[in-house]
Amino acid sequence: MNQGKRVAIILVILLMVGLLWTYFNCAPFRSCPWSRSVTDKSAKKVTLTFYGARDSKENWEKVIAKFKAYEKANRNLDVNVEYKQLDSDNYEYLIYDSLVNKKGPNIFMMFNSWLPKYQQRIVEMPSGIMTVDQFEKNFVPVAKTDLVSDGKIYSLPLYIDTPALYYNKDMLFNAGLTKTPENWDQFVDAVETLTQLDKDGKIIRSGAALGGSKYVNRSQDVLMLMVMQNNTMSKDTRGNLVSFRTDEASRAVKLYTGFADSSNRYYSWDYDNQIYSIDAFVEGKAAMSVNYSYDLANIDKKTGGNLNYGVAMMPQKYKDSKTNYANYWTPVVAKGADCTKEEGVTASCELLSWDFVSFAAMPDNARIYLESTNRPAAQLDLIQEQMGEDGSKLAPFAEQALTAKSWSNPNNEKTDEVLQDMIESIITTDKEDKKDVSTAMKLAIDQIKELN
Repeated sequence: MNQGKRVAIILVILLMVGLLWTYFNCAPFRSCPWSRSVTDKSAKKVTLTFYGARDSKENWEKVIAKFKAYEKANRNLDVNVEYKQLDSDNYEYLIYDSLVNKKGPNIFMMFNSWLPKYQQRIVEMPSGIMTVDQFEKNFVPVAKTDLVSDGKIYSLPLYIDTPALYYNKDMLFNAGLTKTPENWDQFVDAVETLTQLDKDGKIIRSGAALGGSKYVNRSQDVLMLMVMQNNTMSKDTRGNLVSFRTDEASRAVKLYTGFADSSNRYYSWDYDNQIYSIDAFVEGKAAMSVNYSYDLANIDKKTGGNLNYGVAMMPQKYKDSKTNYANYWTPVVAKGADCTKEEGVTASCELLSWDFVSFAAMPDNARIYLESTNRPAAQLDLIQEQMGEDGSKLAPFAEQALTAKSWSNPNNEKTDEVLQDMIESIITTDKEDKKDVSTAMKLAIDQIKELN
């Protein structure tokens, strides 16, 4: 082979190598001048921060990963949503401090009664995502009450939780009870039947772990549920201080605290020998207990899945006017929070955050979240799916979301303490601290009024 042919072959080889090198962006160096236009088209990086109190990082990881892939495919953005679970005992303090001092987060989980308190610090939904009419057609009624104000939508909830009736199947069957109580009269009768007393009148087994304050799981919620049912909310769509002042409210408080009154036929809560209500249920010391859906995992863990129990819908005051008590956390977008954006990203941090919130609420994505958390849905179509799952303990919670209502209670933690103290003052056996229902309610109303 002569010298000329060798040179030609070498030139061809070099040309082919150069073309391949250019095609693959000069890997591994990615520094070729002619490849910069390709590099500039790579996905721009964005980091959003997301805080919550109840959900774990694992609960969100699938939705976040799916959002990341969606944004990369549709907007050529590499969006990383960093979820952090904060200490639930200090959650609101940490959130408030972050918002006031402009330290983020971009997204945080807001309690369903907080909108009046945080409305000026969060961003309403941008136009073009969903109208209020569409919101009403897709979500349960309580969501509009809690999250829509002045025609503006502030969140798209993924779930709605409510208290439901947990019951020990064996205990009910052994007592000849084939159905769970549907109203409070039936409930009182069932409690009387199921409660076992010794010869001295001490409780051996409680028909229902109800009537106490701090030792009853979410006692204040159960009490307010009974008050709201008795009032049937009048012309209002949610509970408030006015509804707490009625004669019907007083009767509800008397009924609830009556479970701790040894002179009542439905006495089932021993003030002097208190055990936490969930533990009483788990240990077979109570036949019934009122709990949220998030307590399912706790009870199954404590019993190793060996307790033969079911979940039924809460007893109601009025069959044709059902009222259940809403309790849930929902994602909102913080106003003015900075995020990390690579140069060239034009979308605002607030708009990118709303992209995530609206993406998470899409039915397929909400379903992923609900399966991870085992919670009842907030969207009507997903509720229908959960209600149709035979034998599912989640089905009663899903159905109750349809008739859930909220109490106007922006300072919920402090109000919880007031209501627990009110219950305590009525049922205590200490004569000096004991108050009648009317006096205790008046004091509680005054204290709550100061908070709000």
